Amino acid sequence: MKRFILALGVVALLFSSCGKQELEEKIITQQKLQDSIEAVLSIKDAEMESLFQELNAIEQSLSDVSAKYGNVNKLKNTSGEKVSKDTRARITDEIQNINELLATNKQKISKLNNQMANTGNKSKELATFVEKLQLRINEQEAQIQALTAELQQKKIVIENLNKNIEDLSKQNQVKDQQILQVEYEKNTAYYIIGTKKELQAEDIVSTSGGFLGMGRKTKVSGDSELSKYTKVDIRQFEQIPLSGKNKIKILTSHPSSSYTLEGDSKYPTSIKVKDASAFWGKSRFLVVMYD
Repeated sequence: MKRFILALGVVALLFSSCGKQELEEKIITQQKLQDSIEAVLSIKDAEMESLFQELNAIEQSLSDVSAKYGNVNKLKNTSGEKVSKDTRARITDEIQNINELLATNKQKISKLNNQMANTGNKSKELATFVEKLQLRINEQEAQIQALTAELQQKKIVIENLNKNIEDLSKQNQVKDQQILQVEYEKNTAYYIIGTKKELQAEDIVSTSGGFLGMGRKTKVSGDSELSKYTKVDIRQFEQIPLSGKNKIKILTSHPSSSYTLEGDSKYPTSIKVKDASAFWGKSRFLVVMYD
């Protein structure tokens, strides 16, 4: 009850000192800030949920590897010296499956490490869990190599198994590189900053229309070379430094709500990207002209 009376007193004091309109503006500003914080937390929660789902999938897969390893040992030990053609085929298939699972898990671990680095996740518990999974994969690889060597001595495993494993490893390496390349290209953007004269010299912008030099419009040409731009990864790129001595014009299309001009509003010192998805959503090119 005392807290309620105190809260009423604070509200009354605000009304008397700031006025109703000013108080409403403060409430709206506070609500916007609260909404922004909740949106950021929601994104972080979704990222963490995705990470843990992937970790659980890897852990389950490693349990499957252990089960298959046990099956191979059982087949090896119960078959004696005379191993049927069918048993050989089953053992070979199991080992092939184990190596496929291990290769896939290594790929997933690598992807998770990149994902955690890109999202700025610094959870010690999460990093420790990933390290333990990596150790389990290494241990299981060593077990399978030892088992394969033993089976080859007993002439149980077909001769080309090692070649199949090597080919599979190479295929997964190529696949890893392809995934990383696609991920990088998906998050690549380009920007350039300069005076009108500098941008025209690089064929970045062109002017058209007007009469006797008056009313001419400057626009991005669209056929300039990528090498003239600075390439960035939008997942890690948050701020574009400016001279702080000039007015600027942003010639490409970017929602005003997705960025802010830092420093002096007339002569900004940088462009800060608040929402990368929205900022680069319409155009993966940013052209800034000093006015």
